[in-house]
Amino acid sequence: MASIFPGRRTAISIPSERPTASGPPCLVIISGDDMGRRYELGTSEVSIGRADACTICVATDQVSRKHCTVQGILGRYFIVDNRSTNGTFVNEQKVERAKLVDGDQIRVGKTVLKYTESHVEQRYFEHVFNLASMDALTGAFNKRYFDETFAKEAAKAQQTANPLSLVLFDIDFFKKINDAHGHPAGDAVLKNVAGVVLTQLRDGDALFRVGGEEFALVLAATPRDLAIQAAEAVRGLVAGLVTDFMSARITATLSLGVAELGATEAAEALYQRTDELLYAAKRGGRNRVVS
Repeated sequence: MASIFPGRRTAISIPSERPTASGPPCLVIISGDDMGRRYELGTSEVSIGRADACTICVATDQVSRKHCTVQGILGRYFIVDNRSTNGTFVNEQKVERAKLVDGDQIRVGKTVLKYTESHVEQRYFEHVFNLASMDALTGAFNKRYFDETFAKEAAKAQQTANPLSLVLFDIDFFKKINDAHGHPAGDAVLKNVAGVVLTQLRDGDALFRVGGEEFALVLAATPRDLAIQAAEAVRGLVAGLVTDFMSARITATLSLGVAELGATEAAEALYQRTDELLYAAKRGGRNRVVS
């Protein structure tokens, strides 16, 4: 199914859903925050550092703002230290520039990344990451992962002067669905709604389950007008959705709030502003988008 989401491809760093067997070498965090998260290495330079704009952000004072980079040259990958304060280490040897070999471990501060070309190992680490970051029922990212990543994405958007939009939505009268049909039926509706949205995401779009029936859709490199179009498309798809459960055919609608990050706005402020718009949609009659 083609995506109904408008605009250009987004750039949130989330695990690839392509079969790992066809993927390139990658870096995997094996010690530190986001353990198990992997970053594919292609032709673009991968930056590691404290700055939010870095490809791999390591938020600690032990790491320089632009600590080191990984560069691809003719199919081989090299790590280059950017005159960092505390140094870059490969297999516990301090390096200025080194060619990476399958299995090498890179340490910056207390964070350790492994360079791997093994597709089986990449798949294992992706599985570990998914267990920690995904909501088992819906397949969306969980609240813990939202809390870890949203502020970073907001800071990165402001540093790069790229737009970032947030869509918050929840299922209207969800308690009535549970009361009328039982909680297993409510779970089926949650799974069905999230599944429809997930099939429409562009590479890099991210859907999070942030509450019982509440979801957040983070759209990087997406201005408010395109985010509104995306929200309207989601609303329309769900309004036409039927969840078959036992002998019941259950329909549902969504209320959605949409806002774009301001030039100096904190991530928490954007979330609160979008949440207020979501509740304005509910007060306005539900099954609608408010921005």
